[in-house]
Amino acid sequence: MSTLFGNPPSGNGDGNSGTGRDRKPLFPSRTPLVSSQPEKGIAASGRSFSPDGDSKPLFPRRDSVPASGTQSQEQRSSLFSSRENREPLFPRRETAGTGTATTRTPLFPPRENKEPLFPRRETAGTGAGTARTPLFPSRENKEPLFPRRETVGTGAGTARTPLFPPRENREPLFPQKEGVKPLFPRKDTSTPGGNGGTASRPLFPSRDTGGTTKTSSFSLRQPCSESGRSAPTYGLSSKPVFGAPMSDGAAASGFSSLRQRDIHVSDAEFIQLRDFLYQQSGIFIAENRKYLVENRLSSRLRELGLRSFGEYYNYLRYDSNRAAELNKLFESMTTNETSFFRNGPQLEVFRDKVLVPLLAELRGKGQRKLRIWSAGCSSGEEPYTLAIILTEVLRQELHSWDIKITANDLSLAMLASARRGLYNDYAIRTTPPDMLAKYFTKEGNLYRIAPSLQKLVSFGQINLSDKAQLAKVERSHIVFCRNVIIYFDDEMKRNVINAFYDNLLPGGYLLIGHSESLHNISRAFKPEHYAGSIVYRKQV
Repeated sequence: MSTLFGNPPSGNGDGNSGTGRDRKPLFPSRTPLVSSQPEKGIAASGRSFSPDGDSKPLFPRRDSVPASGTQSQEQRSSLFSSRENREPLFPRRETAGTGTATTRTPLFPPRENKEPLFPRRETAGTGAGTARTPLFPSRENKEPLFPRRETVGTGAGTARTPLFPPRENREPLFPQKEGVKPLFPRKDTSTPGGNGGTASRPLFPSRDTGGTTKTSSFSLRQPCSESGRSAPTYGLSSKPVFGAPMSDGAAASGFSSLRQRDIHVSDAEFIQLRDFLYQQSGIFIAENRKYLVENRLSSRLRELGLRSFGEYYNYLRYDSNRAAELNKLFESMTTNETSFFRNGPQLEVFRDKVLVPLLAELRGKGQRKLRIWSAGCSSGEEPYTLAIILTEVLRQELHSWDIKITANDLSLAMLASARRGLYNDYAIRTTPPDMLAKYFTKEGNLYRIAPSLQKLVSFGQINLSDKAQLAKVERSHIVFCRNVIIYFDDEMKRNVINAFYDNLLPGGYLLIGHSESLHNISRAFKPEHYAGSIVYRKQV
């Protein structure tokens, strides 16, 4: 049969076809690595590693030197020649003398005739009793290194001269000027002695009273009388500190010592007051603002006659007057920094982008009712400012509208000041002059707000941490809460913002302080960005 590549091969399968032995092998043998000269065993068998007898070996054999005997005893030439007639690699050292007693020259010659490296010290005398000169000579006949002080007298009663002589007959170190009274006069410590002499009086006399009752420098706190709570006394002088008049009632005459020292709050007391304030008002004080507690509440402790913040904490919880003191606590721990027309760019956005479109929208619906909530109104500057803006926008139309501005704050003292409507120069520092002349009346050094504006505002106390109080506020079109939530932690902020959202009517507006944000607090409002302010609007 024919195959794919021609005729099929014939033969016995050894790679050669047929019986032709003269054909080239399919795999020719390699050239041998050794010489082509056959060894005895190989030559006798008639086999060779090389098919070509003329090929040169890769490693030729070394020449052999024939020796006496047969060919089988021939020797090969050495790879390294002998060193018999060559100079030694390390020549021997010369020897002195001949025979077996010869000695080699020393590598390092002896130091017999040389000077010693460390010469010996001289000795005094000869024989076994000789003594070597001392390395450090004796100081017997020399002057002492530290000479002894002279002694007065002889025998056992001798006294050594003092190291530092007394200053009795010496001049004073700082001589006193004539006619000048000494700053610290000396106390007379000498008392007449029994033998006509004087005896030294101790600087701190003994407290042994010989059976009599000892009196303390500080008297114990007196118990409360039946008629009422008496002020504590401490046996101190009632002289006022730095000329300040002493208050009647709770502050005792002997309490001036506490005025002269600072009252510090411990870590445990700080945590108690911080948590209590947070539970009552939602105001949170960070641990790095611990100094605020000391600075703002120390005056309360002095006025109440309390000695520690722990006592003040117990007073806030258990005393019969705790409700009134709680308002004092709120007033002390909040910052009432405000003024009329504060943050003018934001108020312009309120007037042009919020109030005017909202009034137009209400007119279109046939409604003439507007509700604004000022949460955290302080002493009334913010709600009165909103009333001025409303009056300027509506003008003659104002009397046909039902307008109410609800103003709330935590501090009763601030609300009382807001109802009075009297303000100093600092409160009106940012008021435009034309608004000041139009809506204020000068009364001495103060300015009184116009009564027409007071009719638009309704003041009342509210605690933003009380959900029940927040739910009672009438629903509003606009909510102002500027610079209030900065006192709250994130949880309290969420609660207050959610309360504002529930209070606002659909499409209502929320305005907060320029340094405040609802980021990570609430996503319920849609922020509207304007130049100078951000307005948060409730979706319709």
